[in-house]
Amino acid sequence: MPEALATHVQIEPTTRCNFTCGFCCGRHMPQEDLAWETFEAALAALPDLAHVELQGEGESLLHPRFADMVDALRSRGVAVSFITNGSLLKPRVVEHLLDAGVHKISVSIESADPTTFRDIRGGKLEKVEANLEALMAERARRGLERPVVGLSVTVLARTRDALGDILAFYRRLGLDGGVTLQPLQQMSSYAQHYDPQMQAQHLAPDEVERIWLAFFAHPEVRAIQAGRAPVDGFYEDLMAGWRPALRTCPYLERGLYVHRTGDVTPCCMVKDTAAHGLGRLGETPMDEILTRRAALAATLAGGQVPAPCEGCELARFAVMSQLGLLRFGLKGAWQRWGTPRLRADGARSA
Repeated sequence: MPEALATHVQIEPTTRCNFTCGFCCGRHMPQEDLAWETFEAALAALPDLAHVELQGEGESLLHPRFADMVDALRSRGVAVSFITNGSLLKPRVVEHLLDAGVHKISVSIESADPTTFRDIRGGKLEKVEANLEALMAERARRGLERPVVGLSVTVLARTRDALGDILAFYRRLGLDGGVTLQPLQQMSSYAQHYDPQMQAQHLAPDEVERIWLAFFAHPEVRAIQAGRAPVDGFYEDLMAGWRPALRTCPYLERGLYVHRTGDVTPCCMVKDTAAHGLGRLGETPMDEILTRRAALAATLAGGQVPAPCEGCELARFAVMSQLGLLRFGLKGAWQRWGTPRLRADGARSA
């Protein structure tokens, strides 16, 4: 059996969503929920779980047994985080999340302008803002330090200058889970679904690097990062200590993604389970799944991007580092700031 374990696993609760983001590939998938039996099979097959992100191509809170998933994981001592569009964080839901001790909630956002937000996401920013205000108020009333609540920002060409307003939004709500940043996903499993208008929202690699550098140099970002609560979410745990020079990907070392079908891939960005799946729960022994994952890690360590990882920023930076092509400015940002929290959910934001 491979020595590597699967300690950090993302499990997809559903592909259904109440928003209509144009960059979400979940809208082009069968609209269905993870079967409870498949969830139980995942727990049985993964005895070494440390942290689970309940994340998929849909709005996780729409799963009718989302609360049961949280309770089952917490009863095993597993840390739980999840990503949401924030529209369903109603009082009853908030009460359970606080009772259960969820570690982190990440809220997807591209713009803090209500009109732009609605145009991109098909939902109301005002509702999300009210829900977050109520969540933070109730957490404070109870004297709790978690769940920490942060923002996951996907940068489109039209929102490249929206960061200042988003940071102000974060501060106004008293959030404390940090801000993550990612460009619009370019992996083919996502990009193939973009209409011409969304295709035009891609940023060139050089501009992505400039945005990264500006992000980490931004004084408000520095202040937010320095003031983050001492509670790590899934990605902070998974990415801890990673930098491009390691020539690895933390997903290929200790992560997995369980699709709502029970198919397993290296991470949530790999959608073609027929071509790039590692196996299926209940059919493929976990030893074999981990062996296949190790083969991908070996390919990356050898200086090549594995086929399932084509278009992934983590893999690209790892290979660039090996070839000595990583630009000094970006490398310097990594050395100074540590891992720039590249979010795998950035392409599918809930």
